[in-house]
Amino acid sequence: MNQYEYLKELRLYLSPLGRTEEDRVIEYYAELIGDKIESGIPENGVLSQLGTPRQLADKILAETQEYEEPKHIKEPEKLSVGRIVGFSILIPFVITALAILYSVAVSFVAASVGMQLGGVLTIIGSFIVMFTSIGAGICQLGVAIFVSALGLFAAYGSWKFILLCIKITQKIFKAYVRTYTKEA
Repeated sequence: MNQYEYLKELRLYLSPLGRTEEDRVIEYYAELIGDKIESGIPENGVLSQLGTPRQLADKILAETQEYEEPKHIKEPEKLSVGRIVGFSILIPFVITALAILYSVAVSFVAASVGMQLGGVLTIIGSFIVMFTSIGAGICQLGVAIFVSALGLFAAYGSWKFILLCIKITQKIFKAYVRTYTKEA
């Protein structure tokens, strides 16, 4: 076995350390082996001094665990019956609230489209009225332009309201997924 095969096998046994620590240890031993070979010790002699890759890994892991402070590992939350039943009762209320929100959003869109369409049709009609009474036609034209502009503002407000509804829906969905994807 040469040093590359040795270090490759050592890396396999060091996987419990995590990638960063594993890389640090492999780099250290690669440098150590290289230095000893440069000083004149044969490669197989250096590797035999270190022991088998398994023996060296066991030694490293034991030293690491001996000096490493214990990590506080958070226990995964368990789904309780109360949590499941509570969320199951909550779901119909949430769906109803979302349905109301989206129906309000749709009615805002319909109102804005109606105002814009009514304004455009009234603008066309005001030109016809101008043939009979120019004052009434101009007055009607002004009202039609105002209603069309109001429809544009309502469309912008509807768009913002729909975006708000989507954000609320996403937050509710994420909370639902978080609740039911925790390990039991």
